[in-house]
Amino acid sequence: MKTDQMDALAQLFKQSMESHPVFSNMDAGKMQEMSKDFFKSFEAMYGGDAHPFAEWTGTWIKYQTDLAQVWLNAANPEQATAAPTTDSRFMGDAWNEGIFPLLRHSYELTAKAMTDLADGAGLPEHEQSKLSFYARVAADNMAPSNFAITNPDVLELAKETGGKSLVDGFKNLLGDLEKGYITTTDEDAFEVGKNLATTPGAVIFRNALIEVIQYEPMTAKQRGNPVLIVPPCVNKFYIFDLNEKKSMVRYLLEQGQSVYMMSWRNPGPDQGDHGWDDYIEQGIFEALKVTSDVSKSKSVDMLGWCNGGTMLIAALSVLPPELKPLLGSATFLSSMISFEDPGQVKVFMDEGQNAAYDMRLKSEKIAPGRDIANAMAMLHVNESIWNFVISNYLLGKSPAPFDVLYWNSDTSNLPAKWYSYYIEEMYMADKLKVPGALTLLGRPVDTRNIDVPCYFVAADGDHIVPWKGSYSATPLVSGPAEFVLTTGGHVSGTVINHPTRNRKRFWTDGNDALDAEGWLGSASVTDGSWWPHWLVWLNENNPAEDRAKPKTLGNKTHKALDPAPGKYVLEQV
Repeated sequence: MKTDQMDALAQLFKQSMESHPVFSNMDAGKMQEMSKDFFKSFEAMYGGDAHPFAEWTGTWIKYQTDLAQVWLNAANPEQATAAPTTDSRFMGDAWNEGIFPLLRHSYELTAKAMTDLADGAGLPEHEQSKLSFYARVAADNMAPSNFAITNPDVLELAKETGGKSLVDGFKNLLGDLEKGYITTTDEDAFEVGKNLATTPGAVIFRNALIEVIQYEPMTAKQRGNPVLIVPPCVNKFYIFDLNEKKSMVRYLLEQGQSVYMMSWRNPGPDQGDHGWDDYIEQGIFEALKVTSDVSKSKSVDMLGWCNGGTMLIAALSVLPPELKPLLGSATFLSSMISFEDPGQVKVFMDEGQNAAYDMRLKSEKIAPGRDIANAMAMLHVNESIWNFVISNYLLGKSPAPFDVLYWNSDTSNLPAKWYSYYIEEMYMADKLKVPGALTLLGRPVDTRNIDVPCYFVAADGDHIVPWKGSYSATPLVSGPAEFVLTTGGHVSGTVINHPTRNRKRFWTDGNDALDAEGWLGSASVTDGSWWPHWLVWLNENNPAEDRAKPKTLGNKTHKALDPAPGKYVLEQV
């Protein structure tokens, strides 16, 4: 703690003793002696700036100093001026009236002290990250905006509505308690197959793990080499087909592409022993064979996103000789080979937390999709949790319809065996990038076996798969690799990036001999969506002649079973 900090605190003590009513009947001499002893104890405790506790002590003293000044201002309201705030939670005019400036300012000081103390703990890197993260979550949980009695906007609305807003909020709370999660969108506004996932098609294959959907052509001729999409199994596939204005599937069909989609089953406890071998062999490999057979093409362009992309990388690393000729190219959206920097989710990845969650896996036989959704929400607790708590329960409002949030809440479970392997062998041990460190289907996993042209896409605002990690994956395959960086987030940058009315931009053609920042500095930027660029790349790297569109979906071996979007996407377990 610096001398000027100690002097500032001493001055506040003196000011308090002279002006605050609580000290009016106390002996001034005794108070002065008490303050001297108080400061001597702090000097002895921190022992100078070189002492390990000096930073903690300085932070704590500054907090006490600032908080004392806030209370002094509250005791002299005619002289007080509320400190300005940049926190969007407290921007309303009501936060500047009555007791609320005191509540808001006291909270901001306390939250800052909590997080500063946590950040200065000097722990090993991962433990320090956890402490800082959970300190921020705890500080956000304490915000006065989160409670009816300390939120002036809530009190004002309750007064205006005669308490109806509070009654409506309580009804919303009861409804969510029954469902088991916070409502983030008007769920009655959406129905899969009605106004989501409406692109026409048919399920042409089904086994215990997947359905394969073939979509109806939208042009007289189609590109001879089909696109097979491998979505993540932690989410449902229709993020690729939300509606006509956002659908990647529909856009590809309109451009003359032949499109096939994998739809993962939503597993229950009886599927909890399915592992990566099953998902690769019965899932990705079966879908590749079906797509090749029905399309009559031996040069399929495969595309995977998020953990679907990671599964695709693992699958292609052990692709058997008989299937290798069926693959034309591979595209990976926000997909990791190296887990050295797994983004913000790293805070949940360690032996202790994994062991604790393993007890739930043994009991449930699955990793519930709701658990994963809750963990992702914690990464942005104010926007993803408290924002809806305040709006839904305290203000009694109903959330507006938003298709992406509906999809996000429509979760899928993961088999316990699949989940444990993914977390332990990839996230924590980072083995996928090491040749031979993993074995799948009895074969050593080696990403260098991927020798077809590869197209990697990352988003600069992705907090789940940092773009620099995606860039580091490009030299881990042996085929020619194209790297593209787009603006946006994990979903908005890659999967939802329709060229119409697009305000995004993307970078290409950087010097791949440089590190990520060097690549970006040398890359060319283009306004708009990366989707058209990718289609040009496909034609250049896996050329195909156009063919007349098929008269029917499927073939004699793989007949149409059900209309798209199929049955598995509707399963709620």
